[in-house]
Amino acid sequence: MKKLGFNIALLGMIASGKETQANILKNKYSLKFVESGLYVRNLLKEKSKIGDRARRTAGKGKPLPTVLLQKFLIREINNKPKNKDLLFLGTPRLKPEAQLVKKILTERKEDFLVLYIDLPDKEIYKRSIKRSTGNMREIYKVFDTKKLIGIRIKWHKDQVGKTVKYFKSLKKLKTINGDQPIPKVTRDILKAVEEYRKLAR
Repeated sequence: MKKLGFNIALLGMIASGKETQANILKNKYSLKFVESGLYVRNLLKEKSKIGDRARRTAGKGKPLPTVLLQKFLIREINNKPKNKDLLFLGTPRLKPEAQLVKKILTERKEDFLVLYIDLPDKEIYKRSIKRSTGNMREIYKVFDTKKLIGIRIKWHKDQVGKTVKYFKSLKKLKTINGDQPIPKVTRDILKAVEEYRKLAR
């Protein structure tokens, strides 16, 4: 697999299938995951002060404190392998995090594309309730009660919406319709990546 020559940030609404699409991208291109979701889930299981703080935050339907994610992002970017580009999965979500990633990548003279998978509220509820009763129940049950789903949707629109606008202003963002079968979402994502690849040459 050859490098794309640019990094990718895969963002999206709650339960929009980001992990599924990220794995497809990883298998097709030479990419290293920068996965905030895995980082958060590991913190939720950790028996420490940071783990306790993460669980209290998640229990209120709020994201991990920015300061913890910023340290994670800086570490991951600085440890990037020479033979791979980065695939940011579900991060950066907040505008300060987005500005930090943009700043570091610019200093490293590296380009990036942001893909945003959109999904209607009705489908978010449907998918979230389903995953909270499936194989990943123990991980997702803290996030996916009906009340917390509503809180998370509102927070996402308010806060991640600012990040989306920021990346749009940089002409780095492509919105993908997530309310369609997985193969069609994949098709649209790969099309966006290949179109950007041609422009980046």
